[in-house]
Amino acid sequence: RGDLGRRVFVIESDSGRIPIADRLADAVVWRGASPSKGERQELDRVAHFGAVVHAGGERWTIPRPEGSDDWSHPYHGPDNNPVSRDAHAQGPYVTQFLGEPWYVPMPEVTVASGGRIFKAFGHIALKKREWPWLNKLVAINGFNGMQLWSRALTPGFNVHRNTLVATPDAVFLADNDSCKVFDAATGALKREIKIPSSVDPDGSWKWMAIEDGVLYAIVGEREALDEVIRGDRKMPGWPWKGLGRAYAGNNRWGIGRTVVALSLAADPPRVVWTYRSSDEIDSRAACMADGRLFIYCPRKSLTCLDRSNGKTLWHTTNPKLLEAIGQDDPAQTPPKGFSTSSYAKANRLGVFFAGPQRRRTVAVSAADGKLMWVYPHGNFQLILREGGLYAMGRTETSKVFDYATGKVLADLQCYRGNCTRATATSSSIFTRGYRHTGTMQLDLTSNRPRRIPLMRPACQDGVVIADGRLYWGPWMCDCNHSLIGLICLAPDRSSSPEPESAQHRTFAEFVAGRPADELDWAHYRGDIERRSRSGASIPDSVTKQWTHAAESKLAPTAPIAVGDLIIWGSRDGVVRAADHKTSRIRWLYFTEGPILFPPEHFEGHLYIGSSDGTVACVNAGTGDAVWSYRVAPRDRRILVHGALMSNWPVGSGVLVEGDTVFAAAGLTSYDGTYVVALDARTGRPRWTNSTSGRLAGPDELTGVSVQGHLLRYGDRLYLAGGNVVSPAAYEVATGRCVNRIENSWAEGFPAGSKPLRQSRPRGPYLHAPRGRELFIVDGEVRVFDQLLYSPPSYMRSRYHGGHFLQAGLPPREVRATTDTLIRLAGSGDSPAPASAWKSTRMHDPVALAVAGDRVLAAGELRSPDRSTGSDRRYEIEAIDAESGKLVWNQPLSSRPVPWGIAVTRRGEIVVALESGEVVCLGGGG
Repeated sequence: RGDLGRRVFVIESDSGRIPIADRLADAVVWRGASPSKGERQELDRVAHFGAVVHAGGERWTIPRPEGSDDWSHPYHGPDNNPVSRDAHAQGPYVTQFLGEPWYVPMPEVTVASGGRIFKAFGHIALKKREWPWLNKLVAINGFNGMQLWSRALTPGFNVHRNTLVATPDAVFLADNDSCKVFDAATGALKREIKIPSSVDPDGSWKWMAIEDGVLYAIVGEREALDEVIRGDRKMPGWPWKGLGRAYAGNNRWGIGRTVVALSLAADPPRVVWTYRSSDEIDSRAACMADGRLFIYCPRKSLTCLDRSNGKTLWHTTNPKLLEAIGQDDPAQTPPKGFSTSSYAKANRLGVFFAGPQRRRTVAVSAADGKLMWVYPHGNFQLILREGGLYAMGRTETSKVFDYATGKVLADLQCYRGNCTRATATSSSIFTRGYRHTGTMQLDLTSNRPRRIPLMRPACQDGVVIADGRLYWGPWMCDCNHSLIGLICLAPDRSSSPEPESAQHRTFAEFVAGRPADELDWAHYRGDIERRSRSGASIPDSVTKQWTHAAESKLAPTAPIAVGDLIIWGSRDGVVRAADHKTSRIRWLYFTEGPILFPPEHFEGHLYIGSSDGTVACVNAGTGDAVWSYRVAPRDRRILVHGALMSNWPVGSGVLVEGDTVFAAAGLTSYDGTYVVALDARTGRPRWTNSTSGRLAGPDELTGVSVQGHLLRYGDRLYLAGGNVVSPAAYEVATGRCVNRIENSWAEGFPAGSKPLRQSRPRGPYLHAPRGRELFIVDGEVRVFDQLLYSPPSYMRSRYHGGHFLQAGLPPREVRATTDTLIRLAGSGDSPAPASAWKSTRMHDPVALAVAGDRVLAAGELRSPDRSTGSDRRYEIEAIDAESGKLVWNQPLSSRPVPWGIAVTRRGEIVVALESGEVVCLGGGG
């Protein structure tokens, strides 16, 4: 039915384990006799809490482990202190899932409870990719990333405030009119809570918190709804201007006048107490701790209420205190962040003011409202911990303050990065890394920072922690690194690799067959240097010979063509070998995960790198398995954008040179990166490299990730390696990685070194392009184009080398980018090489090839109006290599996959399309 690779995944295992990640499954069904004690433990391991296990006539539900914690409020709890108490959220960590949405509108607010994540997305979409998520509340499974339900929100109501609270059973979300209560499991509206007019005449919700079955709220005047922005921005990055009235600074966002407590035990909720302020309350400074609720009226007063009865415990109008807190400092800039952020946090000792709008850090006694101390810098993200107030700075180094005196207990000699807020577990603080350094994880046992390089925390959320899991994203801007979407890390409790005996299997004898020659297209992009060239001759006119459509409609890989076979893999995990004349499928070979790059050929055999973590050798004539080798250190499967794959997929594909098969497995550097050279006949390793994921040392998380394909040039094997080290380079003979990171923080974070703002980060590992494609450009291997794990419509930009294609060799070397295809005049060694000719027919070329005296280009044509996408047209065209004149062109039914062209030895052209189709074009005769 086409479900394979979409809804159905099949794994064969004789290890005695279910090879999927801990707590991944919503339900487990065991067929057969009652499970043994060990088998029952294994069933319990893979099911998350709340999941149901059916086994041997029994049925049971997995309980929530002791020590688990929710992230029930936008800043974790009513105290606004973003520190999780979860006992299980301790490192080392391993990727649990990559999910969607890919990109979302701003602002973004996240809470989590009961194993579910709830995200409210706002009203400002700067690019079309974000439009589907405008004004949405979305529920996501916190263990596997599957979307559960979504609800529409009031368009234009600014959600970046404390009006979203989650419990295991319900989600509370408030706006101008009411507080909506949704069923946490289904999204059904259970009830609406409205403020009686006797309590407040308008009843517009500004802030709320829930503790012990009581809902506390600040309400006030109705707010003008902001403009819903559906932008069509083409540039990458983030525009700090043009974010709508609510983010322009001249608004009445979050201003209240009444505090009310409502008992949720009654239906409708019963008013327990109210408090009416004579001055305007700024809800950004409202917080609650140790039985006290603190409210601030800018430049007027600071008040402490008894949470149980609403009575005033103290009220201060001390001019010195109010002057210390001061007026709002203009925010909405990268060094500061968002003006809508909360700027007060509380514990039993005090109320602490700091944030993007504050010029000073101010501490006020929780007991009596007296000013305790002032620090003359306020642009800190505060973390309240036992033993000290951690202040993570952007324009000043981070500090640890004594709560009572403000004494600097430690200068951490590090910076948080830009606008992102800080969050924490009991052992680590997470912030955006400074400049290009991803996430900074500050180890609180040593006050030593580590770098998690492949993703930055989302600006308005930071890293959210719940039920032992850590969550990043999705993003509103292009400040992501190598990973996009919703990213989850989980504790890794079994990090030991399995023995080699569990990795290698032999199924049949290797019997050498016909070798490929220069007329065959036996490799990804034609050869091991990925030059995309063929010695075959292209006919002067072509017709469509055949089309093969996969049942799954999942995208195929680029094809290869050897002898009379055309072969391709697919994201459904299947390799298909088709007859070049008839499209008849000669054989199918099933792997257990998506295939991202095509098989390659040696002596009558094909070598397949799959996202199941293995490399397989199959007979090209029959499709029978000869051997397999699991490059992944252990068999652990996770969900990656809806597909079940290994934590260490062979995302590089394979590169076959002579009798050696090269492959690289891994998803992220912190999970580990495994590069191997295998004997093509036996599958036995000639060398392995398991250390390049941590080039800064075994305790660091920084190094090479597998984020694209392999390329051979000179005496080096190159790998598209992510935003830290790319391209990564390995000695072909030994596997030694020749890249080096002497200091993963580029001078600044280790003790005794200069702070980063005085010492600009240097080194290519901080700025490495993030693309998946490697090219030899003027004698140097460089990285370009979109990310490996990204949507097809991903905006390719300077962040990852830009959109660039290259094919052929001088004097027939061609290059392409958006709107332009050129043939170089001469060698192309100059920075801006001259062109022999230029073509501008194609708006978005995605594949090139040079065959004989023809240049082939496939992609999207120019069209008068691309705004809707409905009129987009795709084709493949042949161009005379000498004159640049169009020889022929053929329409294509959908967008070609990247580098989805192969040329057979007879001059047939094979094109793979994102729709799941593979098309063969041949001469008219």
